[in-house]
Amino acid sequence: MYLLLSFLCGLIVSTMNIFNGQLSAHCGAYLATVIIHLIGLITFTLIMFLKKQEISFKHHLPFILYTGGVIGVLTVIFNIAVNNIGAALLTALGLLGQMIISIILESKGWLGSLKRKLTPLKWLSLIIVTIGIGVMVK
Repeated sequence: MYLLLSFLCGLIVSTMNIFNGQLSAHCGAYLATVIIHLIGLITFTLIMFLKKQEISFKHHLPFILYTGGVIGVLTVIFNIAVNNIGAALLTALGLLGQMIISIILESKGWLGSLKRKLTPLKWLSLIIVTIGIGVMVK
């Protein structure tokens, strides 16, 4: 089930990149970021209302856990690249970046991630993906 959800997430993210890039091209990266996050907030508020869930900040969480919002904003701003390099290459490079940072974070156990061994197979898969992206660029 989690593999299917991960696959669906990839489909949605790639589609989102195209829409976000096109919106950025029409109204600028900063205004597009505001619009995208405002629509997201409205959508999520509606979902919470329909599910009868309340917004609660009862738990005292470390500040760093809230920085995902900053990362989300930067991701939307960087989507302007889709208009210059295309959705496929943007997605491929994005996945490469995700793989690299995930391997680093997990091999060190940083940011609360489960520590996982950096195996030769992971290195090999990273090299193969990098070569594939190199072929896409050419």
